Amino acid sequence: MLHGLNVALCLGVLFALTTSTLAQSGPSGAVSIDPFSTTGNPAVTAQNFEADLQFPSQTSSISNAAPQTAMFKPSGSGPFPALVIMPDCAGHNHSMHAFRWAKQALAKGYAVLVVDPLTPRRVGLNCAFPFGVSFPRLLKDAFDAAHWLQKQPFVNPRRIGLIGFSQGAMVGLGAAGDKYALQYGTLFKAIVSAYPVCTVNNIRHPGIDHPIDVSWVPSQVTVPILVEMGDEDTEAPAADCVPLLSALKAAGEPVEYVTYHATHEWDAQETDGFRHTVDGKNVIYLYSADVTAQSQRDAFAFLSMHLK
Repeated sequence: MLHGLNVALCLGVLFALTTSTLAQSGPSGAVSIDPFSTTGNPAVTAQNFEADLQFPSQTSSISNAAPQTAMFKPSGSGPFPALVIMPDCAGHNHSMHAFRWAKQALAKGYAVLVVDPLTPRRVGLNCAFPFGVSFPRLLKDAFDAAHWLQKQPFVNPRRIGLIGFSQGAMVGLGAAGDKYALQYGTLFKAIVSAYPVCTVNNIRHPGIDHPIDVSWVPSQVTVPILVEMGDEDTEAPAADCVPLLSALKAAGEPVEYVTYHATHEWDAQETDGFRHTVDGKNVIYLYSADVTAQSQRDAFAFLSMHLK
């Protein structure tokens, strides 16, 4: 994402939350919050939780893909397993990497619905507070897309998965959790979450007399999930994710994770070499064809176990 969803940008959503969304205090005295909650959350406004997306009734050709919501299917009548693909906070205009993943999915026999949650809502970038599209809205978009796929005659309604990138990967973490999987009907059977921000801890903000922790990683996991991370990702550090994911896996939750020798957005050719600064740390995006190929092999092997 050209203006990535980094730690500094993530903080905006935290500071907009009131004590009505707060949960228990941690050992440091910080109070944990649920970024996907709509209860008493002033960050969820009429503007950033507006009308549901409209999904296409016809499939498109992947060879003519444009940076917009589109549905694709393999040759034949199916029914096929299907995937929802959720983008990062810049949507699809900065990179077509989500559609390259969709092309791989088609070749492996999946129908695909690539979601654009931004353009229909007149949002260019969704990387900073106030968010044009809130996290609860993005989560509902993902489930709405799955419901739409269920209605298609060429889709097996019991075999729908999700792939998300960065902000979309954070949505994938929420969708895997017990709370929202049950709230929306547990539509997804497997989720791949590529380079998400997992947690931001011990944040101070003027006017709030206690530090704040936020985690996009659920405390209980209902849907099998694979989290893919880069060991050189200073925007969404793997070190913030691994302890949480490892604890879930050790507790018997259906969680897998893998760390590659890669930066953020290793699969986006268009942002190769992009640099910026996050909280005093230098961030660079480096495209890697080898890591892209390996992450796709790992992702589709995982999805095949649960969807094929």
